[in-house]
Amino acid sequence: MFIFPQSVIQSQSSGHWLTVVLGWLLQGVLLWLLVGGFREGKEDLLVCILKSKKAPRLIWLGVLTISNICVIALIIRGHSQLLKLFFLPNTPLWVLMALLLVSSMCISYAGRNSLLRLSLLVGIFGLPLVLISLASSFSDLSLLMMRPLQPSLSFLGEPKILPLFFIFSHTIGVIGFFGPLSRMAKRWLWGAWLISLFFYLLVVYIPLGFFGHEAAAPLRHPLIIVLDSIRVNWFFFDRLSLFYIMAVLLSTLMNVTGLLWLSRALASRSSAFIRLAANPITVSAIALILALLIVNMSELEKWTEWGAPARFGVVFATVLAGAYYRRQAQLRR
Repeated sequence: MFIFPQSVIQSQSSGHWLTVVLGWLLQGVLLWLLVGGFREGKEDLLVCILKSKKAPRLIWLGVLTISNICVIALIIRGHSQLLKLFFLPNTPLWVLMALLLVSSMCISYAGRNSLLRLSLLVGIFGLPLVLISLASSFSDLSLLMMRPLQPSLSFLGEPKILPLFFIFSHTIGVIGFFGPLSRMAKRWLWGAWLISLFFYLLVVYIPLGFFGHEAAAPLRHPLIIVLDSIRVNWFFFDRLSLFYIMAVLLSTLMNVTGLLWLSRALASRSSAFIRLAANPITVSAIALILALLIVNMSELEKWTEWGAPARFGVVFATVLAGAYYRRQAQLRR
């Protein structure tokens, strides 16, 4: 939600909704390939990989662990910078990054079911904060500022669009490893995907409706700037951006936790040395070192642009593996 509005707005001058919808549809295709055929009581993607031969299993472990380390480094670096910029200017950056990592690392030792229950709790507390923050900005928006709405394909040649591959793919990259989905669970999952389009459009068009395209395009994190400029007197927080960042930090906690858990789970049937290398403590330490090498937000954006196609490739390979194992399971049945 920090990088997404900025990437969409800066990559084109009109018809921003087209980019959002195309990315959302791409996410739906990846989701269908990943979870379309898994059923309750059957093997999931994690079990399939763990049961495969040693060489493929180690390849998957290496690729996904390296990818997870890079993603975690980008996530904690970006969110820690925003916390320091808006709320904790005197706190060293490495302390904020370490706090995020330690919290996620401790939770990552829980089992799959515990993580899913915790994610439900995070959603119950985080979603109202997001809704309150975004809804409170509606009175300051202008529909005229959101024009023009005519779609354009000019964004295809813009490097600013590359982080969207990272965002749209990363949100579903770990779903196939969290156990088989029953028919009812699939309905909830697809329902969440449908609702997500509303939020994707909202976080793009709130800055546009507040500033207009010409004023919003040069801004870094335009949505946070909009929320930070609105004062409220009906709650003990007087800044909407604090509402929003608290909610996003909750989801970030679960995001990083899921990636740390995945690296550990993939190494569960390997040697002691490999299990140590994929341990959440080891992965967190390497991710923290990488995050410390990113000196400023401009460099962080460059890392995101360069790494986005690679991350998309990893997730795309993962969903193809999910489709393959799903097909094999259907043939055995």
